[in-house]
Amino acid sequence: MMTDDLLELMRERIEVGLSREKTMEAIRGWKRTAHLTLKDGGEYTFKVENDTITVEAGLIDEPDMRIQSDEDTIRKLFMEEMSAAAALLKRKLKVKGSASDLMKLRHIF
Repeated sequence: MMTDDLLELMRERIEVGLSREKTMEAIRGWKRTAHLTLKDGGEYTFKVENDTITVEAGLIDEPDMRIQSDEDTIRKLFMEEMSAAAALLKRKLKVKGSASDLMKLRHIF
């Protein structure tokens, strides 16, 4: 199934991100939940807590942020083929949350 493949990709790329100092600086002491909803129906929950990031299939808890996109865009973001800023400008990525959370997100994707 494609979504399992996407979940695997996101987890792998998060591991890469967590090895970067700027990612660690962005999430240190931060606690947030974000829901990602894909146009094809895929749903994921990202949790940032205890200086790490996890992602699970499905929607869990009440999110601090809501992210809407499509699978192709999410793949490009995680593979670093597209920046979050470019995705937002092209309206391929919609994020609802506080401005400070959005600034931090840039360091995570």
